[in-house]
Amino acid sequence: MNQKNLLKVIVIVSIIYFIWLFIVAMQQARGGGEILFPLKIWAIAGIILYIFFLLVELIVYATTPKTEGKEIKIVSEVIKKVMCSQCHTTFTISDTGVRPLKYTCPNCGKEGVLRGKRVKGVARHITCSNCGNEFDVLDTGEKPLTYVCPSCHHEGVV
Repeated sequence: MNQKNLLKVIVIVSIIYFIWLFIVAMQQARGGGEILFPLKIWAIAGIILYIFFLLVELIVYATTPKTEGKEIKIVSEVIKKVMCSQCHTTFTISDTGVRPLKYTCPNCGKEGVLRGKRVKGVARHITCSNCGNEFDVLDTGEKPLTYVCPSCHHEGVV
């Protein structure tokens, strides 16, 4: 019998014994006489049964193997701005801290990897000359600065 079932049996037997003790006490209070033994003997048997069950529960608790829970490190999500090396569109990704961090450009679909080094540059707000869409592009100093519009995919030069 496994430990959980043993503890369930102990609880059920304890409840049944309490009900039986209540019935014996009611029978004696009505003046009906004893049921097998006097109430005093039933009460002493209950105390002995309680001590026995308590010892069984302590033994079950002591022999149960300790299971250590896995530690979960809760880290708040960091949002990082990334620039696509192909179309120079800047976008944000969730940074888990694990390197290399793979990402896909939402504009041109090129896959990239964040290795931990930062690209220096200034974010420039650009309006597409074809459709008028406004978006940010990272200006790294590379001339001419080319961009691909995230809406119409027009390639332009600033």
